[in-house]
Amino acid sequence: MSNVDIHSKWVSTYRTSEAQSFYELAFDEIARRLAAPKDAVILDAGCGSCAKSVLLAERGFRVVGVDFSADALKLAGDVIRQREVEDRITLRQGDLLKLPFADGEFSYAICWGVLMHVPNVQQALAELARVVKPGGMLVTSEANMYALQSVAIRALKRLLGRGRGRLVRTPAGLENFEQTPHGELVTRETDIAWYVDKLNQLGFDCEARIAGQFTELYVVAPWAPLRRFIHAWNGLWFRSVGNARPAQANILIFRKRLTA
Repeated sequence: MSNVDIHSKWVSTYRTSEAQSFYELAFDEIARRLAAPKDAVILDAGCGSCAKSVLLAERGFRVVGVDFSADALKLAGDVIRQREVEDRITLRQGDLLKLPFADGEFSYAICWGVLMHVPNVQQALAELARVVKPGGMLVTSEANMYALQSVAIRALKRLLGRGRGRLVRTPAGLENFEQTPHGELVTRETDIAWYVDKLNQLGFDCEARIAGQFTELYVVAPWAPLRRFIHAWNGLWFRSVGNARPAQANILIFRKRLTA
């Protein structure tokens, strides 16, 4: 399976119309909390196919999308042309562990669902911290290792004696290592307290921790009515409750301190 195939499979799994409705809701809230001026430039670090860049562009921002994968950037170019936001999104190829930007180049940055696949997450966080200017804001979305879904699935796997890949507990969270045709893939469910502490050490204060999708079980739900119910529940939890602690995805909003 090629990198393009992998990205396409991910899009078909997670970019359904129901999931898109949730992201529209979430990015309305993110835009409100950023309170950034129109045409403000936002770094989308690990932009992939640029789905989140498009959401930002459609809300009046300009975006610099950077990704390590040339295949992902090719797909991103197709997406931004289809959505007619080419004039608002600039694409760069670069490594999250060594971003091709100057210190403090961005007032706003987003890194959505990317760090969970980076083995050296501390270096990636340090790079994000480096390119955000003092007073600037960083938005991330991470899987929560203490979410109800995560705890329940781990308990079920232990009960059944099943599991895929190699599971390792690290200070950053629970890391699952799985062999793929392109090498070993890490997927981390994050210890959010550790994560917040590391960014605090890098000069950031956490201004908000809010629920992303409460559960992603719609991915394995066998019936369309059940999938619709799960998506509806995710939207209801986000709008009416917002408590991130039991939610599978956590959206964290940080501001970099003006002085160290």
